[in-house]
Amino acid sequence: MTARDLEIAEAALGAAEHAWDIRAVALSARCPESARQVAEVTRGGPSERAEERPPPDSGWVDLGIPSGHGDLLEGLHHGYFKELSFVEFTADGLHMIRVTVGEAGIPLQNDAGSAKWRFVIPAFDSDEDVCRFQLAGGIGTLPPVDRREFDAAVLEWLKSCVSTVPDPPVVLLRPPPGWELLERAVAAVREACGSRVELRAGSAESAEGPSARPATADAVRRLLRTLPLLTDHTLLLARADRDTGAVHPHTHVLFPAGSRLGPGETRTAEVTVYGGVTGRGPLYLPVLAGAPVADGAGAAPVSMHQIEVGALEPARLTFVLRGPGEVDLIAPGARTRGGRGDPATIDVPGLLSSLPRRIVRPPRLDLYFTVELSGADQAETGERLTFVRDIVGLLARRDRAGAAIRVGAVGHYDHTVYESHMAQESILLRAPVSARPPAELPAALNSWSHAPRRQDAVSSLEDALLAVARLATEDPGAAYARRVVLIVARRPPAPARQLGVVQACPQGADWRTALARLRSCGVRVMTRADPVAGLPPSDRPGNGARRYADEAWRALGADGVFRPGADPAAAVVQSLAPPWKVEGTDCRLALAVPLV
Repeated sequence: MTARDLEIAEAALGAAEHAWDIRAVALSARCPESARQVAEVTRGGPSERAEERPPPDSGWVDLGIPSGHGDLLEGLHHGYFKELSFVEFTADGLHMIRVTVGEAGIPLQNDAGSAKWRFVIPAFDSDEDVCRFQLAGGIGTLPPVDRREFDAAVLEWLKSCVSTVPDPPVVLLRPPPGWELLERAVAAVREACGSRVELRAGSAESAEGPSARPATADAVRRLLRTLPLLTDHTLLLARADRDTGAVHPHTHVLFPAGSRLGPGETRTAEVTVYGGVTGRGPLYLPVLAGAPVADGAGAAPVSMHQIEVGALEPARLTFVLRGPGEVDLIAPGARTRGGRGDPATIDVPGLLSSLPRRIVRPPRLDLYFTVELSGADQAETGERLTFVRDIVGLLARRDRAGAAIRVGAVGHYDHTVYESHMAQESILLRAPVSARPPAELPAALNSWSHAPRRQDAVSSLEDALLAVARLATEDPGAAYARRVVLIVARRPPAPARQLGVVQACPQGADWRTALARLRSCGVRVMTRADPVAGLPPSDRPGNGARRYADEAWRALGADGVFRPGADPAAAVVQSLAPPWKVEGTDCRLALAVPLV
C-alpha cells in the first residue's frame, strides 16, 4: 500500500468517524446551543449541519402488550405473578418500575431503583449533554466508554434492583433506534434474564423536565390503566331514613366491576348528592374499591374529595375513571384530598363512626308573603318582587317538591279616593296564591304588575292581611306546620278609622284584628319594610302620621324584622327555615337522597 493509499484511507476513516459523531450529536442534542457545545468534542470538529436533528419520536402511542402476550398483565392482575418489573433505559438514566397488585385488585407501582448513568458507570462524562452524546454512540475526543464494562455495570444494577422473587417477569421498554448504548443495555438485559415482553415505549427523552422517571412511570401507568376493574368502584355517602331519621352509610356504584378502558380512554359517571342540614364546612366524598361493612373495613380507599354544598341543596357531580384505582372528580369548587398517591389518609372507619344517629325532620314550613305592588316607579316594586323570587328560589333548591316547604302570596295596591263600600276587591288585591311548592310560585307572580303609588301615608296592607289570614288559618293541615307571614312593603296598613291626616280603610278593615287572628293561630308575622326617607315632619299632622306608621310597623314586626340592603335573601331563608334536630355530630358525608 502506498503512502497515497494510506492518506486516502485515513481521510476516509476520519470522515466516517466525523459522520458517526455528527449523527450522535444530531440525535442527542436537546437544543441548538447544546448541539454546538457537544460538536466541539466531536472528531473532525463541528459540522455546518450539526444542529440538524431527526424528526421527533411519536411518544407513547405504540405502548401496549403485543398480541399473544396479554396474559402477562392478566396473570399479575389475578395473582398468578406476585410482581412485574418494567425496565427502561433513557438518556437520563436507568429505570425500573415494580408493579404489584394491592387490595381489591388495584395495581400499585413503585420506583425500584432508578439511577443516573454516571452513578452506575463513572466512565460517562459529567456534562449532561456530553453524556447523552456518548449514549447515542458518539466517541469524539473523549476516552471511550468500555463496552464490556458497560454491560457488566448494567447487569450489576439490574441485579441490585430485581426482587428476590424467583424468575421475576421482566418487561423491557425499548428505546427508539439510533441510541447505541441504550440499545446495548436492552440487549444485555434480554440475554441475562430473558424478558417476557418487549414494548416500544417511545422517545428516549423524559416526558417533562430533567428527570426521565415521570416518563417511565407514566408509560407503565398508561399500560396498567387498560386492566379491568376487579371490584366495583363506589362513592361512600350517607342516607337518612325518611320515617325514623336514622342515618346509615350508603354505597353508590360509580363504575362496576369488569369495566375496562382502552389505551388513552376515560369513562365518566354522574351522580347527584345533597347537602346536610347546616351547610357548614365541606362534605367528604370518599371513593372506594368495593363496599365497606358496618365498621368501615372491606373496601380499599381510592381517593378522597371535598365539595362545598349549601344546606339541603343538590350538587351534580361528574367522576372520571382513568384506570383501576384512579377516579377523579370534576365539579366547580371541588377540592381533592388524600388522592391516589396516599390512600392511607382516608379514614373510612372514622367517617362512619362519626355519622349522626338520627336527623329529625322539622315541622313543615308554610310561608306567606304580602307584597306591596304600588310604588313611585317600576324599579321600586320590581325590587320587592325580586326579593320574594330570590327567597322562593332558595327554598325551591331545598325542597322542589314541596314536601316540607310551601309558599303562598297576596299582592296589594292602593285604595282610590272614589272607592265606596261597593268597590270590588280585585282593584285592591291580586288573586291570593294559596300555599304550594316553592318551584311553582314564580309562575303565579309573573302576572303581577306595578301600579303608581297614589299616596305616601298608607296602603291597602290591611286588606292583604285579612286575605292572608284566611289562607294561613283555614288549611286543615296547617296546624302541624310552622306558619310565617312576611310583609314586604313600604307603607303601613290603613287604620279602621281615620287618624288625623291618615285616611281610614274604605272597606273598614281592621289590620289589628287580622294580626290578632294570625297570632292566636300560632302564625308568626314578620316585616321587611323600606326605610323611611326624608327629614322628620315639622308639623303636627305630619308627626301624627309618622307616629302612627312607627307604631304599626312595631306591632307588625314583633316576631321579627328584616331590613332591605342589610338582610339578603339567603339570610332571611336561614332565619325562616325551621331548624333540624341532629342527634350526634354533623354529617360529614354527602347525602345520597334529599332530606326533604
